[in-house]
Amino acid sequence: MKNNTAEIAFATWEGVRTAYRKVGEGPLLFLIHGGEADHTMFTGLMQALAGGFTVVAYDQRDSGQTENGNSLYGIEDLADDAAKLMAIVSKSHDVSRGHVFGTSFGGQIAQALAARHPALVDRLVLGSTWRVGQSVAEINPEVMRDLVRLRADPQANAPAIAAYFFTQEYLAEHPEAIEIFRGTKRTAAQQQRRSQMMQAAPPRVDFSKVSAPILLLAGGSDRLIPAHATFELADHIRGAQCTELKGLPHVGTMEAPERVAAAIRSFLDR
Repeated sequence: MKNNTAEIAFATWEGVRTAYRKVGEGPLLFLIHGGEADHTMFTGLMQALAGGFTVVAYDQRDSGQTENGNSLYGIEDLADDAAKLMAIVSKSHDVSRGHVFGTSFGGQIAQALAARHPALVDRLVLGSTWRVGQSVAEINPEVMRDLVRLRADPQANAPAIAAYFFTQEYLAEHPEAIEIFRGTKRTAAQQQRRSQMMQAAPPRVDFSKVSAPILLLAGGSDRLIPAHATFELADHIRGAQCTELKGLPHVGTMEAPERVAAAIRSFLDR
């Protein structure tokens, strides 16, 4: 197995300097992180998949070590960023496309990516996500109202916030996960741009343009995005397969990376 401890690399285009990490050996698999995270949420998942894939995880704009200036952007821009990175890495591996896994908000980017750049996407896995055009407040209004209240004082309410993303059993064994929700690594300007992007009118995704085989992957204990919201995408994407991982919370990629990796591997290896 090669490149299991690869250092951060950078790819640059049009004022965006994107940080990414590549590990493993085999077909290319690109990972797209959630809205409040960066590529490090995939540390365990990358190791679990590196035995059969060359796994690439990157930081979106205003996330992690990526640099992108002051310009505003939307989901379509983030999808085009993913496409540019895929094209660069794929060319270096002498292939024309790769597999994609997007989780939570990363699944929204992945939907736009697959519709806007279908030739780049071999197979697509959408995890713990929801259809572009919907808001989480529409899908789960009670939970969103509670999260807005709790996030008014993240220092005091971090344990309650974390319980929407991880199971109580995991938090008891990994109290460090609670610290994720006490603050943010983003600057005020970065937070503002991300917030404006999240609140902007969503793009129209033409699912008829999506040609890749698709797996919809949901956690059975996801309190933020219930499994039925992820599986609703099957009404819009022809031939999408659905898999529920019993007992997994919203951030199953961190809590149980081996289980998520097994589901992804099973689909991609068919």
